[in-house]
Amino acid sequence: MRKRKRGIHAAGKHSSAKRFGVMLFALALIGLGAAALIHARSASKPIETPEPSDMPQIEIVLDRVDADEGVSHKVLLELMKIDSGKKPASLGLSSDKPTVLIYHTHATEAYFPTKEHTYTPSSKWRTHDNSMNVVAVGERLCALLKEEYGITAIHDTTDHEPPKLSTAYSRSLITMQKYKKEYPSLELFIDLHRDSYGRDPEKAADYITVNGKESARIMFVVGTGEGATGAGFDEMPDFQSNFALAKAISEYLSSIHPELARNIRVKVGRYNQHVSSHCLLAEIGHNANTLEQAMNAAEFLAEAIANVADVSPASAAPVPAETERPPLQLSP
Repeated sequence: MRKRKRGIHAAGKHSSAKRFGVMLFALALIGLGAAALIHARSASKPIETPEPSDMPQIEIVLDRVDADEGVSHKVLLELMKIDSGKKPASLGLSSDKPTVLIYHTHATEAYFPTKEHTYTPSSKWRTHDNSMNVVAVGERLCALLKEEYGITAIHDTTDHEPPKLSTAYSRSLITMQKYKKEYPSLELFIDLHRDSYGRDPEKAADYITVNGKESARIMFVVGTGEGATGAGFDEMPDFQSNFALAKAISEYLSSIHPELARNIRVKVGRYNQHVSSHCLLAEIGHNANTLEQAMNAAEFLAEAIANVADVSPASAAPVPAETERPPLQLSP
């Protein structure tokens, strides 16, 4: 009896196992069919992936840098790699041959008039009087580099604005190229400007005081060459090297006074900065600064350039006669 019961129990267990196996087989078939349907659907309609423009953008913030809209994330990431406190390589200004060219794409930019420095305007905040506009600041910077630091500099005073202000960079490019051909020793190209503070400032503003002297603040503009449409120029600037130079000089200026250097402005234009790997577009003050404040700022800029180039006043030597040659005569 007990054996039979065991036999009945065994038979029932075998039957249950058999039914369970059939169910598993059926479920497997259903699974295979579903997989086939999913595969067929995937083959007929690929899974859509988001476009790069639809993906969330990571905000990139650089210390003491203002980047214009249109500057790509790729460029900003490249600029992030440039270490603070690191001097740019190969800025050799210790030579008896000309190593610095100072020029002005916008030569008539003028400053806030005072009793000591007044002028006849040629247009709004501009004058052809080179003793009262940004050309005077360029002359001061050139003299300081020569006399205080023995750096052989050339100052070109060509007015590149006529016949049309918006095309001035095409004419200042010709000036740069002619000097570069005449003086292959040129290492540093400085396009000296005066920035705009506003249309009608009523008094001098936005300046600092260092050792009792009022000084305009200084800003550098770095062009990436990406262009307004993102297509870029045929000849692109070495924006990494130009940015490194601007950053090193700005950091030295900030060591003199925390507010002496404004944030570096990164823009998509080129500004002729493809001519050399050491190009500076320097904005010395703005139209709410006086000429005297801009002249004082030129002293700090000369000191910063000499420091970044490892040139000290103690190494200054008499300027050789060759550097006293007049600037090239450029045809209009």
